[in-house]
Amino acid sequence: MKKIPVGTTIAHAYRFAFGNFLTVLRAIAVPLAIQLIMMVLLIGRMIRFMTALRDKDPSAIASFGPLLLFYLVLAVLFFMQFLAVTETALGLRPTPSWFYFPVGRKLWRLIGGFLLAMLAIFALAVALILVTSLVGLALRAGINTLPPGGAKLATAIMGLIFFLLGFGGVIFLAVRFFFLLAPSSVAEQRLGVGRSWLLSRGNFWRALLIILSVVVPFMVVQYGAMFAVAGLPPVPRGATAETLQAARMAWNITALSAMTAYWYIALPLYAVFMVLYFGLVGAAQAFAYRTLTDGEVLSPIAGD
Repeated sequence: MKKIPVGTTIAHAYRFAFGNFLTVLRAIAVPLAIQLIMMVLLIGRMIRFMTALRDKDPSAIASFGPLLLFYLVLAVLFFMQFLAVTETALGLRPTPSWFYFPVGRKLWRLIGGFLLAMLAIFALAVALILVTSLVGLALRAGINTLPPGGAKLATAIMGLIFFLLGFGGVIFLAVRFFFLLAPSSVAEQRLGVGRSWLLSRGNFWRALLIILSVVVPFMVVQYGAMFAVAGLPPVPRGATAETLQAARMAWNITALSAMTAYWYIALPLYAVFMVLYFGLVGAAQAFAYRTLTDGEVLSPIAGD
């Protein structure tokens, strides 16, 4: 069984993302520019929507539909960029262009693969919930025979175990289905769900470490920027769930308002953030895919 080299993959991903910054930017320039324009329009709508929710204004319901449409378009633009960077990282774009806007079969195949993977995860998660519920009911009879203190402790332990099983199960399925889905779909020109599952067999922990090496630094940067402009999220003393939610809503509004006020700083930084993020994710997945396919696809890995 082939293994993904964790350190080598991470090193390649960071070398590719920073060393080929302009190449990645050129690959995603058009959808990224449209995304930035839409974000300017979206942030204002989000502020009004969240303000209406905080104030319990019924107009929030009416604004939900347009917001959902915005997010659907942004999702398609995200997949366009993901596709373009995956092709670049796999070395499948011999003549890069600043005006690349993929809307054909490749894009819809990639989106379809992700939707199919999400459906599979949902179905397996439901099955897991049903099984754990049945096991819980079976164990409940034995727990009820224990003294009250022991029954309470056993119930808490059982609940924790089931939670960890459910949470861990979803993470396991997400890594197995999604980590190699994009390169499998792009390189082999098919829905890559089954292929991603097969290739990632025996590589769950390795793939998870690679994902964390990309996601954690970017989360630190993202939340660090939010804390810098809006402060730490408020935690009022003696807060109820409702007051805590209102305080968090106000904090999010403050952060979004700062982005609107300083858009000329926020948007360029966000663009740099996205170019590096796509470069890291695309390169890591492409390198891992090439390693596991071991010459099945002969085109070279970009950046090597």
